[in-house]
This record gives sequence, structure tokens and C-alpha cells, in this order.
Amino acid sequence: MQSGTLIHPIYHAVLRRIWGSSERAKHLEFEVANGKEFDFRPGQFIALHIYRNGQQHIRAFSIATAHRADNCFELCLNLKREGDISRWLLDLKAGSTVKFTGPYGVFRLHHPPDRVSAFIATGTGIAPIRAMLQELYRRDHPEETWLIFGVQREADILYRDEFEKLARENPSFHFVPTLSRPDPEWKGHIGYVQQQIRKYLCGKQGLHAYICGTPRMVEDVRRLFRGMGYGPEDVSYEKFE
Repeated sequence: MQSGTLIHPIYHAVLRRIWGSSERAKHLEFEVANGKEFDFRPGQFIALHIYRNGQQHIRAFSIATAHRADNCFELCLNLKREGDISRWLLDLKAGSTVKFTGPYGVFRLHHPPDRVSAFIATGTGIAPIRAMLQELYRRDHPEETWLIFGVQREADILYRDEFEKLARENPSFHFVPTLSRPDPEWKGHIGYVQQQIRKYLCGKQGLHAYICGTPRMVEDVRRLFRGMGYGPEDVSYEKFE
């Protein structure tokens, strides 16, 4: 190991609860054990160290909450991409302990916030963006803020109640869920996030965009912002494989 390489300590966390908000997602709440404080920035991720059949598996998960006083944090699992490790996590019972390292990543909020903050997510890519929004609205935040969230169906809109409440209580916050496969009764936005970006964000001065989703979606949205005249410095992103 080279001199000066940062070594992340190993933390232990106890599973407090697990629940589902849709057919496609499960949420897990952990509490960092042994009185150790885990410090991180919203948007970052952890690496779970899981031991199965004598082998160590390491899997990255974005933290879905801002820093909390109770030393707890949440993860969000996509059941559609469920593999052996996800199944192992979902089989855990309350009180089980896991090991993890972190935090990792440079997908973070700007401080101070930009004149316009635009958050674009698809699927469980909403996890780190939810953490960012929680941090942003812990204090008065009058600046213009957008959340454009793309999913297939209405039941897939993760944290919907939370974001709708945020929009009711903060006139500067605009929540734009958009469905690619809506049921006939859906009255909201239809299509992909790119269509709503063109509609709502073109020509915004002082904008910074935070993008999280599949690699294809992220690259498509980055190209779109470039075509709208925004530079690389105006965009932060995280890709979910």
C-alpha cells in the first residue's frame, strides 16, 4: 500500500428494521454499533463486507439519509436487480449485525447551495438524492430546487409522501415525478426524465444538476445538459450499475 493512502475503519451496524415501499424496493435501517460515530456527507456510499460460504463479498450502497443524531442510516435495495447479496440482506432479522467501511464518493451537495439546484433520479438512484434533500431542507432554503424523478409506474415513486410534503411546505421546491409506463388513471407527467428536463430546466441561470441512475440514463442526461448550454462544472453525477 502506498504511503498516504486513506484507510477506512471497519464499522459494525445493527439492523433495526426492514420494510418495503413498493414491489421493487426494500429499505433497511441500521444503527452504528458500539457508540462509534459514523460521519459522512449526503450523497456518499458505504461498502458492506459480507461473508458467505467462506468468501468475502463487498457491495456498495448509497446512503439514503442525511446524518442523523441517533447514529442511524438507511439503505434502499432494488429488488428487480436482486442478487445473492441482496437476498442475504433481505433475509436478515432485526438485531443482526453487518460490517461496512466508508464513506466513499465525491457525489456531494454544493455548499453554499447554488441559485438553482436540480436533482434528477431514476429508480433507487433516488437514495443519495433523498439524503441531499434532507440535508438541504434541515434549515431555511429559499433557493429554487427541482426534483425530477423517473420511474415506470405510480407504485414505484419511492418516498412520495416525503417529497410531496416537502413541496407543500416549501414553495421553492418543485417535485416532478414522471412515469414511463403509467396506468390510464395517472394524471401526472408521462415519459422519461429527459422530457421534463427540457420543459422545466432549460435556460435556468446559476443551475447545478445532481444526477443519479443507470449509466445509460446518466450519460443521456449529461449530453442533454451539454446541449442546453451547461458546462461540466454545472453537473454532478453518480451511476448505479
